[in-house]
Amino acid sequence: AASDVYKRQVLIPILLILMVCWSVVWVDPKELEARLTITIVCLLSLIAYNFVFADDIPKLQYLTSLDKYILLSYVFCCIPTFMSIWCSRFIKISQAKVTRVNSKIRTFGGLIYLVLTMQIFLMK
Repeated sequence: AASDVYKRQVLIPILLILMVCWSVVWVDPKELEARLTITIVCLLSLIAYNFVFADDIPKLQYLTSLDKYILLSYVFCCIPTFMSIWCSRFIKISQAKVTRVNSKIRTFGGLIYLVLTMQIFLMK
């Protein structure tokens, strides 16, 4: 059905882009250039991908579940970028604190995204 088409053509590719974007939490926080390159490329990929399927989605006056998912994905695509910049600013002050924050984001970031995604699609 149409729902399966959206899952295959929209949800899964966006999820894969986000997985690549969040892979920066396993890159050393000192490697700012590498982290920013990955996150910015993923953000641009997400934007480009949304242009690809934008014509296939009906234009409505309200936000659909798919629209909410896409907006959530933009937010979660930006978080690793901001986190990388934050890490680069504070790594000289307290490397231990940066490592702890990076570890917590690694642990809880994906979980929070999945919970919010389930809330969007399962709690209508």
